[in-house]
Amino acid sequence: MLEVELVSEPHRGLSASEAMVPSGKLDVSILGPLTVRRGALTLGAHDLGGPKPRQILEILLLHLGSPVSKGRLIDLLWEGRAPVLAHPTLESHVSVLRRHLQPGSGRAGPLKTVTGGYLMDRALVDLDLDRFDVLFRLAAQAEPRQALSFLTEALALAPAPLLGGELLPAWAEEERTLHAARVVEAKVQAAQAACALGESETAILWAAAALEDDALAERAWTVLVLGLERSGQLTAALREFDRCRHVMDQEMGCAPGPILQAAHARLLQGTAATDEPETVLEIAGTPGTGGTGHARPEPRRPEPGEAERMVLTIGHPEMFVEQLTDALEREPGLHGVGAATSVESGVAMTRSVKPDAVIMSYRLPDGSGLDAARQILLALPETRIVMLTAECTPAALCEAAAMGVCAFLPKEGPLALVLETLRHAKTGNMLVHPSIVARLGQGND
Repeated sequence: MLEVELVSEPHRGLSASEAMVPSGKLDVSILGPLTVRRGALTLGAHDLGGPKPRQILEILLLHLGSPVSKGRLIDLLWEGRAPVLAHPTLESHVSVLRRHLQPGSGRAGPLKTVTGGYLMDRALVDLDLDRFDVLFRLAAQAEPRQALSFLTEALALAPAPLLGGELLPAWAEEERTLHAARVVEAKVQAAQAACALGESETAILWAAAALEDDALAERAWTVLVLGLERSGQLTAALREFDRCRHVMDQEMGCAPGPILQAAHARLLQGTAATDEPETVLEIAGTPGTGGTGHARPEPRRPEPGEAERMVLTIGHPEMFVEQLTDALEREPGLHGVGAATSVESGVAMTRSVKPDAVIMSYRLPDGSGLDAARQILLALPETRIVMLTAECTPAALCEAAAMGVCAFLPKEGPLALVLETLRHAKTGNMLVHPSIVARLGQGND
């Protein structure tokens, strides 16, 4: 944290009305590239007389309205390696800065000289960072509706990092990091306020924005999962819970908290209730079977003593593979025996471990899942292959059925459905989820 040595001149306290209403003298932005507007004139970071005058301005702006001593400025500007004539050099840089900020005004402008130091007069400067901080503090004391309004306005001021676009000295990097943490907190609080108001879509957007900046923000994960649950997006909520669990386990060595765990239990019950087996249809498999569409058999749990079905995962991206592998380790009757992320590695691993079933992505980095399925079934024809896809063509379905693929399921579908299909998959007839059939009917290749 940048510490400021206060000097003798008393200074005014922070006034919300002053911070929120521009005075008409200097309009300054430091959330993003440094910009100073004086009437119709706009000054950028390179228009202030050089690096040292610019840094003096930045230090004073970060402590708007508070005096900063010359000694502290010297320490920050030269990082403990001040020149012999540091004080007169500092005063020279301040004079250069004044000429650029307030030409013709001398010491009457926003940059003030005080006993032993300098300050930027809050009454003569409208600073975006100051407005952000005021709105952030107001939100903490407000009811959800007003808090969401304050936070939305504050976040609109901060689309970019503090002093973005500059190579910063150590003191400024620390200030940037601290401000970034406040921005994440503002996004989390905005998500929580929207969630409290029942505005799930807004809550989801702000929670996702917070997680882009900080993947370890558990309160953001909580709002994201709850928002998806309340808006009826149970599959997406389960997927985000799995992402949260993976991130927290990998980065912190812990599990999600009790609120998320309770939501996860509800989501599993909800997807089990909505994804009955009759929602998956069978179509004819290999030529000559004569099969017609009919409902899947009722799902069952494995009988005591029944052998586990060995499952290999082939997919992309890696997080998708890790989520499936983790799920297989927790599921009775199924056991993951490995994972691959390409056609080449998947085929080689299948030939090596000879799994009972393979769950794979339709699209892989080095080819189609059908390419992998063809090679696997030529070598091991009894292997049960379940394909996950976001889109498919009628020709691909026919090709898959002809070669002996057991099922086509939506990649964004419920995890419970995938696991049940792996448990019941059999050769001879191919299961195709209705959502895939519906997309074909709409002409979505």
